[in-house]
Amino acid sequence: MSRVKLLAALALAASIAVAGCKPRESDVPGFSVPQSPLLAAFERKVGLIAYVGIDGNVYTVDQGGQNPTQLTDDAKLEQNDFHYYEFPTWSPDGQSLAFYGIAGTSQADMKAALYTTDTEGKTLIETFSSDRHMPIYLSWSPDSTKVSFIATIVGGSGLVLNMVPAAGGEAQVLDVGNPYYWDWLPDSSGVVVHTGGAQSQNGEARLALLTLGDGVVEDTLALKPSLFQSPALSPDGSQLLLAVEDDGGKNTLVLTDRLGSVQSAVATLNNSVAFAWSPDGKRVAYIESDGSSQLTLGKLIFVALGDEPKTVAADQEGVVAFFWAPDSKQVAYFVPVQVTATPEPGSDTAAEDTALFFKMYVTDADSGVSKLIASFVPTQDYLRTIPYFDQYSRSTTIWSPDSQNLVVSAYAPDGTPGVFIVPASGVTQPRFLQPGTVAFWSGK
Repeated sequence: MSRVKLLAALALAASIAVAGCKPRESDVPGFSVPQSPLLAAFERKVGLIAYVGIDGNVYTVDQGGQNPTQLTDDAKLEQNDFHYYEFPTWSPDGQSLAFYGIAGTSQADMKAALYTTDTEGKTLIETFSSDRHMPIYLSWSPDSTKVSFIATIVGGSGLVLNMVPAAGGEAQVLDVGNPYYWDWLPDSSGVVVHTGGAQSQNGEARLALLTLGDGVVEDTLALKPSLFQSPALSPDGSQLLLAVEDDGGKNTLVLTDRLGSVQSAVATLNNSVAFAWSPDGKRVAYIESDGSSQLTLGKLIFVALGDEPKTVAADQEGVVAFFWAPDSKQVAYFVPVQVTATPEPGSDTAAEDTALFFKMYVTDADSGVSKLIASFVPTQDYLRTIPYFDQYSRSTTIWSPDSQNLVVSAYAPDGTPGVFIVPASGVTQPRFLQPGTVAFWSGK
């Protein structure tokens, strides 16, 4: 998963445009032309958006597209001399960002570094660097003092979970495994991890609680994981949401305490599942795969917890990813669709090709009634997060703090990668914000 930006761009060109084919506005149903910029001037501004520009540098901007701040200025995208940054991730307090950078002259000669900074880029700190460990995903501790991250091992097959102080200091290796997923305890005292399993070449699947202090204390959960990726702690830290094999060998979505003692069953499953708690802890949502894809692609289900749990399904099929709004009342989700792309005039091919786009819905978690708010072609950088949306939803958000808008990373009708604001109401059209490849909203 360590990548050279130019090679990623070539992969993108292959997936969206073949010999001059690319989706145009007429190809993608519902693709919206940017709305009047005057509307942005009157919007209430909440939080900030961090994004990677098309030059490979990291920026922040408000939702009106005003006051862009450049946090890095040394990116370069030459084929034999590159340095670029990836996946800016907000601290929970909204005061800092972390991201990683990749530099080198070829895929065989690369160095990675992890950085933290304030929102104005005045305190940029290199907290970790290596030519052997390449970061691919990071997650702040809830108290915003530490950054955990997994890294690939150059020339190896495993993943390493590391932790480093956000203000700089010695990195600590916490664990190893492949694949690797985790969620932080709300008090920042430890993480719950899920590693190994069907995709692993390094042994059986494992669920464990890692308590962090001067060292790492591991308590293995006496449960057999079924097919899922990221474990999910309730917002108050008292319960775990997991998919496990029960005593009868059935795959079951369950609620447990921190140490894996099963408290109740949420659903019986036939295939892989991805899930997340609502921010208020009163509901859980999950997608059970329909078995048609390697992705977790299926029906989106909401379960209101309590003495008499209530189950509601969203009214659209084939959901591939979902994201809770901060108000816990709404969920945004994506339905992938393939569309025939028309060859560009003057291209060397007369053949048509297919391209992937997302229909984006917002649904009411009480009723499951959904509204289509946008259709877009995701950028390659954002598309990379979709197979792991459950893990990314633990550390990032595309929702504004007031639950009124979302940010998406998409291609404009002219093929420019950009950051767009999408109103959750669906009443007004998406608005182009800045050129960029991937973006996330601050939680505050």
